[in-house]
Amino acid sequence: MIPPTYKPKKKFMQLAIAEAKRARDRGDYPIGAVVTRVVGKREVVIASAGNRVKTSGSSIKHVELETLKYVSSGYGRYLPDFVLYSTHEPCAMCAGACVWSKIGAVVFGVSQEDITAYGKKHGTEEFKWRACLISCKFVLEKGGLRIPVFGKFLRPECRKLFGYRATSPASLPVKTRSRIAGPQTC
Repeated sequence: MIPPTYKPKKKFMQLAIAEAKRARDRGDYPIGAVVTRVVGKREVVIASAGNRVKTSGSSIKHVELETLKYVSSGYGRYLPDFVLYSTHEPCAMCAGACVWSKIGAVVFGVSQEDITAYGKKHGTEEFKWRACLISCKFVLEKGGLRIPVFGKFLRPECRKLFGYRATSPASLPVKTRSRIAGPQTC
């Protein structure tokens, strides 16, 4: 169980931001996520990845959902000692996955409102930036999961991801691979 005194760590959101940039470099939405595990006073990275909605061809391959599935496969179906960091507020589907996995806490950068506002002003046919205006906290509460939720964490840095573009086609990786990996001590 994540204590109510838990404080999000900048380094974990910075890792999510780096994953988001890698996702954009390979042609996807720049959204990144990290799942950490809190053990006593230590917090370690269990998984990190970037979004694969566009590159997988699946509209439901959201990075939050994929990292939660991966962590659950190795640590069990309930994750009360784990924290989900995401550059973007988890949508209703991903927040529902947080309910079912009993995640211990959620930390996100930009809100669903930020996503919608950006999409209305700058969305393109290729990158629409649609959002479901149901807050993550609302879904968690309606699902009976009363956990710490930290919104707008490093929001200015996460907002910059909307406009992030790969520098050149040559900078795109030849072969992409998931960065979902085993535990790393941070």
